[in-house]
Amino acid sequence: MSTKQRQDWPVLREYDRDHLMRIALPLGGIGTGTVALGGRGDLRDWEIVNRPAKGFIPPGIGLPPCFVLYAQAAGGEATTRLLEGPLPLEAYESSHGSQLGQPRFRDCSFAAAYPFGQVHLSDPGVPLEVCLQAFNPLIPADAEASGIPVAVLRYILHNPGSKPVSAAVCGILPNFIGADGSQQTPGWCGQTTPAGMKTNRNRFQQGKHVRGIFMDSEGVDPAAEQWGTLALTTTAETGITYRTGWI
Repeated sequence: MSTKQRQDWPVLREYDRDHLMRIALPLGGIGTGTVALGGRGDLRDWEIVNRPAKGFIPPGIGLPPCFVLYAQAAGGEATTRLLEGPLPLEAYESSHGSQLGQPRFRDCSFAAAYPFGQVHLSDPGVPLEVCLQAFNPLIPADAEASGIPVAVLRYILHNPGSKPVSAAVCGILPNFIGADGSQQTPGWCGQTTPAGMKTNRNRFQQGKHVRGIFMDSEGVDPAAEQWGTLALTTTAETGITYRTGWI
């Protein structure tokens, strides 16, 4: 990653790829719950449903919450990578495997200065270098601005070569309203349900400054702790495509 990009944000400490496993930088407004940015660029510890949930990653029919890069250099083959660094060896020991079919970047580092976190990704098989810059609103003495329930992720794509590269970033977020990472779930409705039963729903919506997928639920009691709404949005105005379902 270029020196200029590293200097855009403050950095108090950097970690190489051998010291990323235990890093989890919390993102989220004060009093709104948090999502942790892992040292590899993964999203973990989804504690936004009114209870602690260390280790909770929302279930999904396809992939868990993640971002994916598609890139193709002029005259070259297209390639796809999860926007994450390599998995630790311990991840290969889980009962459900480690999504071996989803390739990740080979090299990764993490730069920290809360509430800012930067993940630098590179791979000899990818024509782009990537810097993920993540943060949450935190303005000292301003509780309203610091309490906005949002985590901001910005992916900077850098082309170190001489050929032009076509690229796209895709965000994936399952609608997990009703699931909170505990056993006290009142019935997560994101899975297959009998005909006619109300369930979770995803809709594309546009606002003045953002647009994206708004997620709510018709199947979770609004009085339940696990009820709420989610949104995966972008400030981009053009070049947007979307799907509201995995299948």
